[in-house]
Amino acid sequence: MNEWTRLASVRDRNAPNLEDPRNNSDAFEIRLLTAPDDISQALRLRERAYADQGHISARPGAEFRDRFDSLPTTAIFGAFDAGRMIASMRLCFAGDGLAALPCAAYYPALADVYRSAPNGLLEVSRLAIDPEIDNTSYRATLYGFMVRSAFAAARATNVTAIVVATQQTWVAAYKHLLNFEQIGEPALYPPGDIPITLLIGRMTEASKRAQMRNRFFRITDRDIVAMREQLGPLWSSLGVAHPSAANR
Repeated sequence: MNEWTRLASVRDRNAPNLEDPRNNSDAFEIRLLTAPDDISQALRLRERAYADQGHISARPGAEFRDRFDSLPTTAIFGAFDAGRMIASMRLCFAGDGLAALPCAAYYPALADVYRSAPNGLLEVSRLAIDPEIDNTSYRATLYGFMVRSAFAAARATNVTAIVVATQQTWVAAYKHLLNFEQIGEPALYPPGDIPITLLIGRMTEASKRAQMRNRFFRITDRDIVAMREQLGPLWSSLGVAHPSAANR
C-alpha cells in the first residue's frame, strides 16, 4: 500500500460522495496557480497522467504544454490534499473570440454556439489527476470537485456557457447532472487517438439542473466571491467584463 492508497482510505471516510445530498464542498483545496514553479508542477502532473493513460509516451520530468497554456486568457488551477497537488485543470476564456479556445479547431459546430453566447464561453480542458492515486471513489470525487470549481469560475465571470471535451465514459454524467448537450460530432482532440465528445452547458440551464440533481454542484455567493478574488490578478486579460457585486 503506497501513501496515496492510505490517503484515499481516509478520504473515502471524510469526503462527500457526488450522489449523496449531504455532501460538502471543501474536502479539497482548489486554487489558481500563478507562481511559475506551481504551473510547472501542474504541467508535469498533466504529463504523467497522459502517459499513464497511454495518450503519450512517457518522458520523466517533462511538462505537457501547448501554446494555450501561456495565453493571458487562460487560467490553470491545481487541486491540493494535505498540501499536495493531486490534480490540475485549465480554463480558457473566449470573451473576444474563439481563437482562445483549444477545442475550436477541432469542432466546427462551436462557431454557431459562440455567436449565440453574448457573454462569451469558458472551455474546461486538460483535467488531469495524479496517476499514483488509484482509488476509484477518490478519483471520481476529485473530478467532481474540479468540475464544480469550473462552474464557480463560470458563474464568477458571468460567461454564457461552459464547453468541455470529454471521453465517452463521462458524457452521461454531464448530461444527467448538469444538463450538458453535445456539440457536433466527436473528434480526435489531442492528445490521444480516441474520439472525444464536446459538450456545452448553458449556465442558466446547467445551474438549475445541478441544484435539482445534486447539492454538491450548487454554487453559493460565497463561492462566487472567492473565485472572483482568485481570478482578480488575471481579470483584465480574460476577455470578460468584470461583473458588479449586484450581479452575484
